[in-house]
Parts: sequence; structure tokens; C-alpha cells
Amino acid sequence: MLDTAIHRHAAYYAPAPHGLLAQLGAQWLGRCAQTRRAVQQPDFPHISPEDLRSYTAAAARYGWHATIKAPFSLQHGVEMDAIPAAFAAWAKGRTALTLPPLTLRNMGDYLALIPNGPSSALQEMAFDCVRALHPLAQALTGQQIAQRRLAQLTPEQDAMLLQWGYPFVGDAFQWHMTLTGSLKGLGQSEVHKLQDAALEWFAPVLNQAVELDAVCWFVEPVAGGDFYEAQRFALRPA
Repeated sequence: MLDTAIHRHAAYYAPAPHGLLAQLGAQWLGRCAQTRRAVQQPDFPHISPEDLRSYTAAAARYGWHATIKAPFSLQHGVEMDAIPAAFAAWAKGRTALTLPPLTLRNMGDYLALIPNGPSSALQEMAFDCVRALHPLAQALTGQQIAQRRLAQLTPEQDAMLLQWGYPFVGDAFQWHMTLTGSLKGLGQSEVHKLQDAALEWFAPVLNQAVELDAVCWFVEPVAGGDFYEAQRFALRPA
């Protein structure tokens, strides 16, 4: 039974826990959001263990995932049971997808694994999930909106922020599995070392398609706490 005082909820893709993608991601981040346990990070000759922990700490807090519906607080008056019910109802009507193969990308401020090509079916599925769960979400506060606007949003992204509580939905959605926190302040040499390490570590799963066969309910128990997987909802087989 989950605590009714859970701070935030989210809809994530998280790979099946016993698969190679899940294992490599948890090890890279040093934490498994499914078992809620620390995991030994890999050793790289040109990156110290302390630096790797520092580079991955922000991503590790959210767990190994790709965001579908960004974290939100539960609307006042809505019972906790409404969340798994909404997830189950949505998942029941959706069919699993095969995503394009993964590739490593420097997103400008962080490293991530992303599909190497577009998928209109993925864009549609993600936006449909946002729409299905949004009635449960508490509206953003003025402070939260102002914080998001520090990222210098486009007019379209700002409109999405006000309507859906997150600027990167619809056409602006980019499926990605985050590997690091902000790389601002790092020199090019450090960034290249980190990219090389990621390419080496994730080589067994790069250029391989991803099966998006479930959506996962993740929770942040307290503000600033580590997200963990609360429940997994299978999609219909393709």
C-alpha cells in the first residue's frame, strides 16, 4: 500500500527488469528504481568513480526510464486508487510498439539514448497517455511555471506547459533515456570521455530496436526523493 502523501507521480517507460537494457541502465546510474537498491557502477579507465557518480546523480534520482507523462502532484480530492485505475484503463486500450534502434545523443546539456529515427506511433501514444492521466494532475503553481520558463521556451512549448503541465508534449515530445545530469561547466575533454564510456557500456543495446510493451507508474515519495517503480502495466501484444 502506497502512502497517500506521495509527493509526485509519473508515467515512464522502464525496460523489463531482467533484460539487458534494464541491467545496463541501472548499473550505469548506480541505482535500480525497480528493486530500490544501489547498484555497483562500472569502472572506466579515464573517469574516476567519484566523477561518474557526480555526472549521473541527477539522472539516477529519477531512475532508468523514458518519460511519457512527466511528474505531477495528485489533484486535491482525487483518491490514490484513481491513479492505477487510470493507468490500467489506458494500457488496456493500447498496443505495444517497436521503437527504432537506440543511439547515443548529446542533448546539449546531458547525454541520453534516443531512437535513431522518428515514430509517429510513439508520438501519438505518448500524447494520448498525457491526455488520459492529466485529469488527475494538480495544476502547476505560479512558481513552478516561472521555474520552467527559465529554459526559454518557445511560444508553442509555453502553451503546452500551461495546458498540460509540461512543455515537451505533442510535437515537442522527444523520447529519451537520460544518462547524466547537466554537463554545463564540463570541458570538451571530460564530455568526450563520458560519451566514449557511454558508447562502450551501452554498445550491446545500441542500434537495437526497443519494445515498448508496458507503461510504468513511478512515484517520488517525498520532494527531492528517489523515484521508484510502483506498478507496471502491460500493453496489448502487437
